[in-house]
Amino acid sequence: MKLARFRTADGVPGFGVVERDAVARLDHRVASFEHLLGTPVVPCGDDPRVPLSEVTWQPPIGAHPKIICVGFNYAAHASESGRDSGGTAPAHPTLFTRFPDSLVGAGTPVVRPFDDDSLDWEGEAALIISTGGRRIPAGEAWRHVAGVTCMAENSVRTWQLHSGQATAGKNWAATGAAGPWLTTTDELGTAPLRVTTRLNGTVVQDDTTDGLAFGFADLVAYVSTFTPLRPGDLIATGTPKGIGFRMSPPRFLRPGDEVEVEVSGVGVLRHGVVDEVAPKLVQAVSR
Repeated sequence: MKLARFRTADGVPGFGVVERDAVARLDHRVASFEHLLGTPVVPCGDDPRVPLSEVTWQPPIGAHPKIICVGFNYAAHASESGRDSGGTAPAHPTLFTRFPDSLVGAGTPVVRPFDDDSLDWEGEAALIISTGGRRIPAGEAWRHVAGVTCMAENSVRTWQLHSGQATAGKNWAATGAAGPWLTTTDELGTAPLRVTTRLNGTVVQDDTTDGLAFGFADLVAYVSTFTPLRPGDLIATGTPKGIGFRMSPPRFLRPGDEVEVEVSGVGVLRHGVVDEVAPKLVQAVSR
């Protein structure tokens, strides 16, 4: 089952189950998207259908989510980033947070800052929480996961490198994306997933989640130890090798580029790139 949030052509928000060429709306009989995550509902014939061509996708997350991201979780990416631990597995995940307004839905262009040209791609698989919990054992983690979505966990590299903390480079408004939907675990299973990123049709990242230093269940257990997880929270599990910053010369995202993040069994997230509109300078008037 594929669960999604969206807006209709007239801007009305909704959520429901994605079918072949339409979304079956459930917001008229399910209290919230968070409720749907915890107890998936099968659409019936009376549920309204909205053609996919008429929806604008929203990130498939809760109304007030915690968005927790994992850095350097693929060994090859850690190596290309100069964070290789010399073949020794790291003791703990490297974590940082994103704000919800740093993400757009699939099909909406991400926004490159008007005064910075270092916006970089990072394709990932991300977990969406279904059932809240604290100190969740790894053996029970999948019971708390609604499903997996695709994520473009993009970074403004110059700001990310201002300090040892990634926050400043990860939270520029509308620089990342998630969606277009989440695929539920009953359909997806727990087998390794392939994560592939394409830039203008060319593969730039490609790896499988069995190469993660910390797997999905371990991440849920670790994160829930220090913060309660709630329905609609998102855990981004890490990006593979192949970021633009480590190319020679570096290649960053430019207006007109098209990015695709594909997670096997989940779907494909597509987004374009546009430049931020520079703010108008207000000049003081002398009197």
